[in-house]
Amino acid sequence: MQASALSIVENMCDIIGYAHPVEDTNGGQKRVLTLRSFDNTIRCGSRFKYIASEVDFSYEALKKALNDAIDKEAKETSEAFVTNERQSISEEPVYDYDKLIDEFNELVQKLMLKNQSNSSKIVAVVDKYLGKNRKVSETTPA
Repeated sequence: MQASALSIVENMCDIIGYAHPVEDTNGGQKRVLTLRSFDNTIRCGSRFKYIASEVDFSYEALKKALNDAIDKEAKETSEAFVTNERQSISEEPVYDYDKLIDEFNELVQKLMLKNQSNSSKIVAVVDKYLGKNRKVSETTPA
């Protein structure tokens, strides 16, 4: 990869691994994923401080290495940032139509009192969001 592209990719990745074959204990070959090269012979790395340097080349092995690294960092730092609790999705806010119309009218009055030339700017904004020649007073809560 070109150096310019590599510098962008490296800053966006949490893990950069190098998959390659190695000889196993039986004399055969197996694929491994190198996640950390201590002698810098392989360009790889991770944002996770305690991740294993090499794992079997499988999803399960990578998932286990990542979970182990997160758990170890949580223990070492004594921080409670790791949790099994499900994050709640924020609820969509509920707007009061009448209050929004009142607030809009107050803002328009302030802008017009400040400078009458704001009229064309206000019309342009309303046209952009509601459609040409539409009026805020004609809107409905829907």
